Amino acid sequence: MSDPNIENRLIFVGGVPRSGTTLLQNMLDSHPDICGGPEFLHIPDIINLRKKLHLSISRRYIDFFCSYEDVDRHITSWIQDLLLPLADKQQCRLLSEKTPQNILVFSELMELFPQAKFIHVIRDPRAVISSMRKVGTRAKNKGFKPPSFAANITAGITYLKKCFDAGFTASRTKPGMVLTVVYERLVGDPAAETKRICDFLELEWSDQMISPGEKKHLGEKAITSMSNEVWYNATMYYCNPDSRNVEKWKNQLTLAQQVQITTAFEDYEELRQFGYDFSIDSLVPTKCILGLNYALFFHLGQKLYKYLSPLARKIPGIGRIRLLLFS
Repeated sequence: MSDPNIENRLIFVGGVPRSGTTLLQNMLDSHPDICGGPEFLHIPDIINLRKKLHLSISRRYIDFFCSYEDVDRHITSWIQDLLLPLADKQQCRLLSEKTPQNILVFSELMELFPQAKFIHVIRDPRAVISSMRKVGTRAKNKGFKPPSFAANITAGITYLKKCFDAGFTASRTKPGMVLTVVYERLVGDPAAETKRICDFLELEWSDQMISPGEKKHLGEKAITSMSNEVWYNATMYYCNPDSRNVEKWKNQLTLAQQVQITTAFEDYEELRQFGYDFSIDSLVPTKCILGLNYALFFHLGQKLYKYLSPLARKIPGIGRIRLLLFS
């Protein structure tokens, strides 16, 4: 590489799909020093090619042609040559590459770009899966095959854990290189969160970042018209941070679905450290079901028994049941 500091210009954003990576990218793109382009999509493919080449070298298939260092040098230059011209064209010092699946190769990218910055976006898994299901429904309605992770709740849980594991592993390995951004905090206090992001990127804060819906973004065409609005339509894409829908999943998922997802993540310590509550008690409808509102059930049960008592007396053994339930 002709300039050893050129990699300082790269920001890699990743996270579970539907976790808020698009909103964050548009907020970054609203900063005058950052170009947040469309999703490049193929960084994970390039990293997988690197893995294959390294494997072939280790097996001494291609070691006469190249070394590990040769491969990494070419891969690094290739990624920079593909991405940075867009930032130059937009007259921006930094380039943010946001593809959700980047999270799966954060650790490898950190090896290749030790001076780059990495942002991991996380969101409540129940909200993510609720949003995934809507994507799956829109895809089916438009005659497309839904993404595999949107096929059902179990597939969504499996993919979420894969992404979370990759992101938190990268963060534990080199914590100074990875900033974890919590979606709920980002929409709840966008000024504070974007200031934190700018501190991490070593940039002066710009208040334009809190109103990304007011600026045109290069990523619009690919993520709206080119995807036939399966992921976003223009209205959804051009939005400002809004915390009113943070818990919308509670009305979109059935109680059984909420319990399934909640129990799947109840032992996920990294997420709990960021304030997510995966106790069954946290699900409001289950408070009644689990007896946390026992007084109400006791009262209703007595009323129901009294109403049905003439019939109940004719059923053998009903007295023992009454004694068990209401004594």
